Amino acid sequence: MPAPAFIVTFLGTGSGVPTPFRGLSSVAVQREGELIVFDCGEGTQLQYRRAGLGMAPLVAIAISHMHGDHVTGLPGLLMSLTLAGREEPLAIYGPPGIRDYVRQNERALRTRFRFPLRFVERDGVAVLRETPTYRLICAPLDHRIPTLGFAWIEHPRPGRFDVEAARALGIPEGPLYGALQRGTSVTLPDGRTITPDQVLGPPRPGARLAYCTDTRPCPAAIELARDADLLIYEGTFAADAAEEAARKWHSTVVDAARVAREAGVRQLAITHLSPRYTDVGPLREQARAVFPNTLIARDLQRLEIYRRDEQPPERSSE
Repeated sequence: MPAPAFIVTFLGTGSGVPTPFRGLSSVAVQREGELIVFDCGEGTQLQYRRAGLGMAPLVAIAISHMHGDHVTGLPGLLMSLTLAGREEPLAIYGPPGIRDYVRQNERALRTRFRFPLRFVERDGVAVLRETPTYRLICAPLDHRIPTLGFAWIEHPRPGRFDVEAARALGIPEGPLYGALQRGTSVTLPDGRTITPDQVLGPPRPGARLAYCTDTRPCPAAIELARDADLLIYEGTFAADAAEEAARKWHSTVVDAARVAREAGVRQLAITHLSPRYTDVGPLREQARAVFPNTLIARDLQRLEIYRRDEQPPERSSE
């Protein structure tokens, strides 16, 4: 069984105010030993503990915008990290103002976060984080204050290793196989040089996850979500509240489904529901009429997202 590319845990799936059933916006995404939290609404640190995520893997917090239901949980989570004895640096990505917000809370609460914080403030398209295996990008969405959407994109992976081709070329089994699989040319004992393209199939696409909330439908959201394996997108309102959604700079569940369809995503998870909705069945059906592979996320729900060429047998997510 292949390992998932991403493991997604919804920490809060409501909007505006928390309810007994839905906390405020926050999603934790794990990938190969690293964890990034997207948004940090009130109560995030409690949900984080309930989900059993652990503090050590957290490498970054990405804040979409400076509305309270997306950011008021940040000081509490940072204090929890301090109490847990964290020493490793932590990146905080967000729009202009996120650094001042954190530092003002630090002063007002008469505390000090005892680990280095690296703030990256952006108001346009940008690469926030890049490693040898992935990049995290952002782009501005269409909300009434500066708001960022995010995409976590794996780099293409080497093609599958052709053992028969390697044997036919006389490559000894062992470390040389590993070097070729990593994309490095090798020299054989007889002096021949073997390049990776001689034993590897075509490059395989990596996985892609997009997070877009508090926005009206817009081209930037579609581009962030382009060919994503999972799109996490807001559906604050039902289809019959389309005028209200547009007036309040939000989306309906049908808007979310249309963005998913146009972007060619594999799966859509709708979050950021208005507290007026307690029965999500009608919302789910409205969205699925446009984009069938849709779920309405619930607090502490966990999704495993696999790469397209490693997809295990389908299981129900709801």
